[in-house]
Amino acid sequence: MAITTVTATKPFILKYNVLAMSIIAICCLPSALRADSSFSPALELSSHGYQLKSAPAMATDKGAALEVVPSIGWRYQGPRMQSRVDLNHQRVWYKDSQRSPYSLNEFDASNSLSGFDRRLVWTLSASQNHQIRGGGEGAGLFQDRITTVGSLSRTNRYASNLRFSNARHKEAQFALNLSANKLESRRPEQDDLFGNIDNEQFGVSFTTSKAHQHGGVFWRGGGSAFRTHRDDRDRLIRDNGQLQIGIPVLPGLAWMLKGNYEQNSIQNSDFTNEFSSVGTGFEWYFGRVSRLNFTYNTVLSDSEQADFVGADFYLAPSRRSSLSGSWDKRYFGRTVQLAGDYRLRFLTMRLSYTDQLTARSFLEAELVNLGIFVCPDGAADIGDCFTLPGPGYEPAANERLQQFFDLDLNIRDDVILNRQGAFALGYNRSRLTSSLELSSSELRYVEQNRVDRRHNARLQASWRLTPHSRLRTNVRGYKYSFGASDRDDKSWQYEIGWGRDLSSASDINLTARHSRRSSTVESFNYRENRLSVSYMYRF
Repeated sequence: MAITTVTATKPFILKYNVLAMSIIAICCLPSALRADSSFSPALELSSHGYQLKSAPAMATDKGAALEVVPSIGWRYQGPRMQSRVDLNHQRVWYKDSQRSPYSLNEFDASNSLSGFDRRLVWTLSASQNHQIRGGGEGAGLFQDRITTVGSLSRTNRYASNLRFSNARHKEAQFALNLSANKLESRRPEQDDLFGNIDNEQFGVSFTTSKAHQHGGVFWRGGGSAFRTHRDDRDRLIRDNGQLQIGIPVLPGLAWMLKGNYEQNSIQNSDFTNEFSSVGTGFEWYFGRVSRLNFTYNTVLSDSEQADFVGADFYLAPSRRSSLSGSWDKRYFGRTVQLAGDYRLRFLTMRLSYTDQLTARSFLEAELVNLGIFVCPDGAADIGDCFTLPGPGYEPAANERLQQFFDLDLNIRDDVILNRQGAFALGYNRSRLTSSLELSSSELRYVEQNRVDRRHNARLQASWRLTPHSRLRTNVRGYKYSFGASDRDDKSWQYEIGWGRDLSSASDINLTARHSRRSSTVESFNYRENRLSVSYMYRF
């Protein structure tokens, strides 16, 4: 069945596009013509040859595509404003008869205004891209718009964030954050049965603490309230708050008082969970900011859970390393939070474990991340970037700071409890840039009797052969166990590429890729081989 050209935006979506882009444009306009702003138009030409085998017949599907992507980017960095706008148009023609030519328009824009020595920061962002939804069950894994344009969902995201914090030298620290996010995902041409997804999320959060624990009573705490509105489902409500007060009894030792409160509920459903507790114990604080805390806690809410021992810690043996975590209780039982960083000049490591209740449409990224890298405009992956030299580094006009994540694979509006552990390792020295990412997660769908499990692994490396050429490799694997059916998937992708800078304004890339998915449900089996060559020219 032939795939037709992607249609135009609906009027009410266009309204949000115009509104978001207009606000950003108004903020950006005063500085758009200043000398310290920069424009970067570019043109990319790509050719793809592919061979696919997909269930049920696993017949070979051969074809070729020509892709043309003109784009333009604008950057501005000033003392109180940072702006970024990227626009591109994609046009694809096919040689095979199974697919029809199509065109797409995408944009990504953000504007950040700050004042009062960056104690007040307002950020606006808007984007439109096209994502493979693939039935929401991993069916779109490793597939893209070239071979499966019929599964593309036009996805719009809008966000506004306002953050206020008091002066850093103040003994009593306070920060307040207000956020509003909207996601619109349109039904793909090849219907995946999820229809249009329209969600909004509004939140407020705050943190407070005493800057130094040494000398008198100290405290730390915070809270948040989030409301997630789902167009076709009931609203998700999440509130929480916590406070710890320390009273010194001996040098380096304090008597602790602790209180926690949490509420999670879905309107008009049986999912209503309220949990609160109070506790007391002791904390040993040492070094500049390190601490180790143990408390005995009593459950106050109407819950069958018994009293429990909790702990939390923060260890910072040096300015380059830290490890923090907690062992507590929530409405579902024991909870563990863990986060660790180790940073050298050429090496970064991150370790994390957490549990998070959220609507999946706002689970924007997994917890696997390598931290912040400096990337030139047009960088496609971490292999084109280098580690942040230091916290005071100011990117050049053609550079940007980017934090690399392993993006979530599905857009759905289910409410899930995601429990995940992750490890990431990044290395950048001389001519080699590499990263290793490992993660394992359990996704519990609270509105269904279903638990999915997922294991991810990724190894990526870039080797600079000469000052103007580089070799790239990428190996990525997933293992899925779907709780709603007797189905297990194993997916792998192997990729090798070569790139060369022809001049300061142009480069060429050659990529060979093999993707496969083996499933216990035969209809999800998939194989693909692809060879691509692309040429980029920056005007």
